[in-house]
Amino acid sequence: MKYFCLALALVFPLVASAGVEGGDVARLTPLWQALDADKDGKVSLTELHPYQAMVMAAHDADGDGNISLTEYAGYDLDPGNAASMAIPESINLIEDLPYAATHDPRQQLDLFLPGEPEGGRPLPVIAYIHGGGWTMGSKVMARAQMLPLVATGRYAAVSIGYRLSWQDRWPAQIHDVKAGIRWIRANAKDYGLDPSRICAFGPSAGGHLAAMLGATNDVISLEGELGDHTDQSSDVQCVVDFFGPVDLRSEDGKDPLGNPSVVTRLLGATPQESPRLAAEASPVSHVDSSDVPFLIVHGTRDPLVDYNQSVQLEAALVEAGVPVIFQTIEGGGHGDFAAGVPEVNDRVEAFLEKNFYDPDIEVPDNVLEFKMRTAVPPRPAGKHQGDRKNPGGANVSGAVPDR
Repeated sequence: MKYFCLALALVFPLVASAGVEGGDVARLTPLWQALDADKDGKVSLTELHPYQAMVMAAHDADGDGNISLTEYAGYDLDPGNAASMAIPESINLIEDLPYAATHDPRQQLDLFLPGEPEGGRPLPVIAYIHGGGWTMGSKVMARAQMLPLVATGRYAAVSIGYRLSWQDRWPAQIHDVKAGIRWIRANAKDYGLDPSRICAFGPSAGGHLAAMLGATNDVISLEGELGDHTDQSSDVQCVVDFFGPVDLRSEDGKDPLGNPSVVTRLLGATPQESPRLAAEASPVSHVDSSDVPFLIVHGTRDPLVDYNQSVQLEAALVEAGVPVIFQTIEGGGHGDFAAGVPEVNDRVEAFLEKNFYDPDIEVPDNVLEFKMRTAVPPRPAGKHQGDRKNPGGANVSGAVPDR
């Protein structure tokens, strides 16, 4: 797992903003200045690490080839530039609904409703949890994956924001998303939602939290007491986990510069210093026969979250007798599937249809190949020797952060 913190240190800042506001800009100023390699007072795309340049280019609003401090703050909030996506007229978006009885903008959710729900009956809900290494990003990042699903008229979606690790340490994050699920149930009737059909869906750090939801139904110790709806259940009925880290116990706690890793910042201690906390925050340690069906999607060249994390989760679920579909993307990186493997979207939709509409639907799980490869520094040889889904034991590297 040590390569997880290595790649995140290259791509993601170690602090983040809750919005492009004065306090956020002040917090991000030292990080922005650190990117100015030639110290000329400007951050040029050409002096950034290739990962950062690839993603930050979308935030160069004035097209001058430089990233201003304001543009950097926008990147921190929405690295994939999802806010630029137009909302179709067929979808109603209700933003910034508080779910935890606080004024924290992180503890809010966005609700996506089809203008014409199919069948005129309550819809199943996809509860989206954004990625970003628990240090950056926001609920706006749901749009790329949720808009096409809501546009079918067969699903509603809720994007749940949560406190990041610079605000509060674990278990604040799982307390937040569980409070978000309770909000969905408490308000289901008002918005035409089916409280008995909720899927937790997330990429990367969001995949970790989605997997935690699916593996901890009825775990009272992780419930928290946030919000006005503690009488409601936080259970989910299935999980879509896109390349989430699921075993934090093996992470070494430091980044390449000797600073605390993103996992250490999440926990407030290294996994070695607090093994009990690391186990509590690891979905694999909660797996048992009562867990809900999982769809796991992971690329073999993921530079941020080791492919073997998902291999380990699948093995634990199979051993416990839990239905699981493990979709391997041969050559896939970290969140680059939309361009290179469009079949992934079809399989996600088939999984949702199977769990919410027709249990007889078959969901294919044959290995898909990612054809638009991007060269990045390879992992050390031997990291993946003997993988069941990667029998060649190839060095695994990948592409850009989750969008």
